[in-house]
Amino acid sequence: MKRRLRILLLAAAAILVGILLFKGFTPSERLKLPAGTTTPQISLGYSHGLVIAPDGTLWTWGAEDLGWPVLGLGQTNGVPAFSPQLRRISAATNWAKVSAGQDHNLALKSDGTLWSWGVNYRGQMGAGPVNAALKSSLIPSAPGTNWAQIEAGNVCSFALKTDGSLWAWGVNNFSRLGIGTSIDSPVPVQVGSSTHWTKIRAGGVSGAGIQSDGSLWIWGGSPQFGNSGAGSSSNLAVPTRMTSDTDWVDVSVDYNIWLAVKSDGTLWAFGQTAHAYTGALPSAFGTPKRIGTNSDWMSVSSSRYGHLLRRRDGSFCYMTTPDQSPGSATFQDLTLPANAVVADTGGGAVAAVTRKGEVWAWGAELGKQTGKDRILQSIARLGSRVSWMRDLGDHPEKIYHKEPWILRSLAPEDPAKK
Repeated sequence: MKRRLRILLLAAAAILVGILLFKGFTPSERLKLPAGTTTPQISLGYSHGLVIAPDGTLWTWGAEDLGWPVLGLGQTNGVPAFSPQLRRISAATNWAKVSAGQDHNLALKSDGTLWSWGVNYRGQMGAGPVNAALKSSLIPSAPGTNWAQIEAGNVCSFALKTDGSLWAWGVNNFSRLGIGTSIDSPVPVQVGSSTHWTKIRAGGVSGAGIQSDGSLWIWGGSPQFGNSGAGSSSNLAVPTRMTSDTDWVDVSVDYNIWLAVKSDGTLWAFGQTAHAYTGALPSAFGTPKRIGTNSDWMSVSSSRYGHLLRRRDGSFCYMTTPDQSPGSATFQDLTLPANAVVADTGGGAVAAVTRKGEVWAWGAELGKQTGKDRILQSIARLGSRVSWMRDLGDHPEKIYHKEPWILRSLAPEDPAKK
């Protein structure tokens, strides 16, 4: 009897292992990141994502579609790295904030030091002289130990210091740095003289920020003309206040549009394409107009594929515009965990992290594309090297999923699954 029971148990175990392998993962893969007391953080870039786990460790997944080593996996042999699972990078356990850009990333430690990896061909890493050397491992970025917040733009960077001052570096076409010129800067330059900044966002060729009094400020590009051209007088060269309201709590930026949430839970938009969301006339680009009638919005994050909204009850919604006609915005409820601590969107994907370390994703599977898109990827890589991206190259045919799934992780000692 005991022998028969052993045989049955072994057979059941073999069947279970077979099912796991058939589903595409190994028994060593984990559903949760390491436990700890740190509040998780997440940021999505063009084709990759970064996560700080509850134990303060830093993890990455996705691909290096543009050719830059943004995953931080140490690969610079000309073959872009790819990892469908979360992989740990860096041995440190004191990471506090992370921000994924297009060609580079920023990460902040709890000791106030700033780190970066990717490429510094236009000074976006803030790591000294401009060069095209690929940095596949984390290196010190802007000097100092008093950094408090970070924001990696496409090819530029922003950071707040503990004194509330705002600093910027990297590409400055369209005056995207907000420092009063259109000249690039490979080192941090203070944006204005205010020491009251509490939140910063970057997207497209523009930036935005909220100050401690609840006022909303924008710079780079033009709400009226959009990407009007480098050096154009229509670009906002310095932070410019939008309305006299003092109840703004969140803001996001994409090409030709700014979205913002007020303390009463209402959602607003302004910019060249805002009419597609608000239903207002296109000529109302310079004045924030309300989107819909809901008053339960809590936060917003944006990418050129769509916008992630979160309600006060913790639920998520994805907003897109199928065309640019006034009021054509569509809203799709997402079944992501309502107990998620943080969430972000980028590259057509959405991802959220729970306090227990579960990482859920929806939409595009970062780094995976159809075979026919190799030409489009090559165009995107070429465009990124001159701070310019054609629509053809920036919209490859990604692989999408209609239902959320949980990302699996591998410990540093585990072999990566291709």
